[in-house]
Amino acid sequence: MIMDRRSRRLLHAFLMLLLHLNPALGFIAGVGDANVRCIERERQALLEFKKGLVDGYDILSSWGSQDQKKNCCKWKGVHCSKHTGHVLELDLRGDSEKTQPLRGKLSSSLLELHHLSSLDLSYNDFNMSQIPEFIGSFNNLKHLYLLEAEFGGTIPYELGNLSHLESIDLSANNFNNVANLQWLSHLSSLKELVLNSINLSEAYDWADVVNRLPYLTSLSLSSCDLPPIAPSTHTHFNYSKSLTTVALSHNHQNSSIFGWLLNFNTSLVEIDLSSNQLKGSIPDALGKMNSLESLSFDENQLEGSIPKSFGNICTLSSLSLSNNRLSGQLVEFINILSGCAKDSLEMLDLSLNQITGSLPDFSTFSSLKEIYVGTNNITGIVPKGIGNLHQLEVFDVSNNSMHGVVAEVHLSNLSNLWFLDLSLNSLALQLNKEWVPPFQLRVMYLSSCKLGPRFPSWLQTQWNISILDISDTGISDKIPKWFAELPPTLQYLDVSFNQLEGQLSPFVFPPKMTVLSIAANLFSGTISSVCKITGGVLHFLDLSRNLLSGEIPDCFMHWRKLVILNLSGNNLSGKIPASLGSLSRLQTLSLRNNSFSGDLPLSMKNCSLLKFVDLGNNGFSEQVPAWIGEGLPVLNILILSSNKLSGSIPFELCWLKHLRILDLSLNDISGNIPQCFNNFTAMAQKGDFYSGIIDSNYTDSYAYDYEDVEEYVDDATIVMKGRELEYGKYLGLLKIINLAHNNLTGKLPSEISSLLELVVLNISKNNLIGEIPQMIGQLKQLQSLDMSRNQFSNEIPSSMSELHFLSDLDLSYNNLSGKIPSGTQLQSFDAADFTGNWALCGPPLPNKCPGEETPNQSDQPTDHDGNEDNEKDGDEFEKWFFAAAGFGFFIGFWGICGPLLFKSSWRGAYFLFLDNMKDWLYATKLAMCMKRLRWKFKNQG
Repeated sequence: MIMDRRSRRLLHAFLMLLLHLNPALGFIAGVGDANVRCIERERQALLEFKKGLVDGYDILSSWGSQDQKKNCCKWKGVHCSKHTGHVLELDLRGDSEKTQPLRGKLSSSLLELHHLSSLDLSYNDFNMSQIPEFIGSFNNLKHLYLLEAEFGGTIPYELGNLSHLESIDLSANNFNNVANLQWLSHLSSLKELVLNSINLSEAYDWADVVNRLPYLTSLSLSSCDLPPIAPSTHTHFNYSKSLTTVALSHNHQNSSIFGWLLNFNTSLVEIDLSSNQLKGSIPDALGKMNSLESLSFDENQLEGSIPKSFGNICTLSSLSLSNNRLSGQLVEFINILSGCAKDSLEMLDLSLNQITGSLPDFSTFSSLKEIYVGTNNITGIVPKGIGNLHQLEVFDVSNNSMHGVVAEVHLSNLSNLWFLDLSLNSLALQLNKEWVPPFQLRVMYLSSCKLGPRFPSWLQTQWNISILDISDTGISDKIPKWFAELPPTLQYLDVSFNQLEGQLSPFVFPPKMTVLSIAANLFSGTISSVCKITGGVLHFLDLSRNLLSGEIPDCFMHWRKLVILNLSGNNLSGKIPASLGSLSRLQTLSLRNNSFSGDLPLSMKNCSLLKFVDLGNNGFSEQVPAWIGEGLPVLNILILSSNKLSGSIPFELCWLKHLRILDLSLNDISGNIPQCFNNFTAMAQKGDFYSGIIDSNYTDSYAYDYEDVEEYVDDATIVMKGRELEYGKYLGLLKIINLAHNNLTGKLPSEISSLLELVVLNISKNNLIGEIPQMIGQLKQLQSLDMSRNQFSNEIPSSMSELHFLSDLDLSYNNLSGKIPSGTQLQSFDAADFTGNWALCGPPLPNKCPGEETPNQSDQPTDHDGNEDNEKDGDEFEKWFFAAAGFGFFIGFWGICGPLLFKSSWRGAYFLFLDNMKDWLYATKLAMCMKRLRWKFKNQG
């Protein structure tokens, strides 16, 4: 067949192509098929690169020079061109938890990869070394990802030479001070810039640089300590028309950022300015962004309502304004959004504000999938119209003042619902026991709602549940058999503060459970079933205040991420397993009120993050372990009371400079009180209201990203003058030393007077001798002082009358002598507080001190008329006037303040009032965590 001219040209071009590729064919076998082989010089370059790495987990085991490993295109993380065999991508990204990181240094041999277009070394550990300058020589590099790779030093300016770079992510490294970002302005092809969690506090040019990137579509500079934008930045540049995403959360941006954003009003699709310093009203001009789909201004100080123009953003699908100062009626917010936005809006978050009124009818928002209005001042009932939101996936009205009934009519049409939070209201769920929900919940918070008295049978239909909180819901029932077979998806279970009965042993706990709390119920039997939680992600275990018995099973080695362990208030016995020492992340340990015996395992020294240890009311023996002072450097609370401890107090305890409460009472401890107690610096330093909160943060892997935490507030029972008082949130405000009821000897060290913030000192029922330290009056915050039943001698120091907050005092049954120092403070106590000191005299004791006599009226001098001599009769009225005024002030002041100082029950009520004032802050934190939680599940789902 004779070929036409067009065919001949095609054949000629094909032959020329083969001729051009001929040199490469000598190095490539099977071009275009699955057997493509890499270029030899590139293979050698990769092997040289491997030599510089420390691969402790054999991540690169497929890399080698053996015959079966010669094809580097089949090596892990290496991606080659199917046509040429050149290495195009090197992806050695580790996992986000860095369980198996690569280490070492990067070899410049990688420069042999001339065709490399993508390099990803994220989530490894390069030991704070600097990013090599040679990376700026990859002429064809389009994508560079070095996220959280433990690089340090400075960011090399040479990265600005990557003229073809389209995306770069250097987030969460440890670079030194970044003075400017000028190197970025040369990346003319850049589309995606991610520098999250890098200190850019001095990079005042950041906005100018962004303005110079003509093709930039995505900007993410979250958690960078980013300085506020300068107003001059708004006018000097031709702004990119391609920027669609701006994420500047967790910075210091103020409301001037709004002016900069408005320059991109035709292109922006997503804006995240959460956790900044935005104040005042939300600008109405933002409503002109007719492409906007997602807007987040969470965690700022914005006030008022939302602009009326927002209802005209027909593309708006997500509006998140949680944790601000927004106010007004909720129905007003909904009316504003009832324009064309009602047809597009899918997510509305107004939680943690000051919004009032009742829940409106959301049924006109046909696309609405997520509603968050928790932690406001919303009242009233849940309207039946909620049941018409057929697309609804998330419904959160937690921590409000709602009441009434939630019935089947509210829930029967919500087939897409997966997140339900009705907690911390006065709502009652009245659902037929045969009712089968149309949904499968993954998250259910019903704490403080009314579910009982019977265990809700409809729960057995929820086999996809991951988080279940039905604490304090009035259930007084036996655990049904079906509930013992917990769904394998369950990671968080809280049934605390009910009256649930049953054996714990039949429970089948899912291996990957993260949080388990069954506290304050009537569960019985052994706790061996918890050993089935073997997934290694358990963070929180609270089995306290039940009827559990038997020994602790030796399975702590499965719970290496455990932060909270509370087994107090049961009938548990035996010794503490040595495997407890494997809990290197443990912060709270409470075994109080059990029957444990033996000594504490030395392995507990490995629990170096412990802040709270309460082992009181058990049968622990041996000596107070010296390793507590050596191995637990951040310990705040140490309670070992009511045990069988002997020996002396080890001086190593003085190394606990953060210690706020030391309770060794009711033991058999002997020897002297160490003179080094003045090293308890936390007892000498004044703290603010929040520093008094002893809490433990535990990360919930079931729900949160790595930076998000939940807080567990420790509580303890404190003995003050024979009364047991339970303290919770502000336990740390009490600075306490309780050594009562032991066999201590010697003197009370004068150094204890330097603990200026000490609130309680109890050294009663010992064999202490000598004088009371003269400087004890320095302890101005002291509220309770019990030194009774010792052998203290000599006079009571006069400085003790300066302890104006002292409300509990007992110096009885010592060898004290002399006059009780005069002053309103000491004379206000009962005589019983001083009895048993044979040579002590003066008020409030009835016996007078020697030399104190009451003058006889007949001996008073009189004038010649037989009247009492008074040379200032003319000032008599003035004297009585000031005396009456002083008496009135005395009565008024002590009538109000006196009961707070001297009557502990009144003072307790006062501090309880302050305690309750702060409850909403904790509810606020909880609601913020809930908000982050739903995003995690949404992204996973």
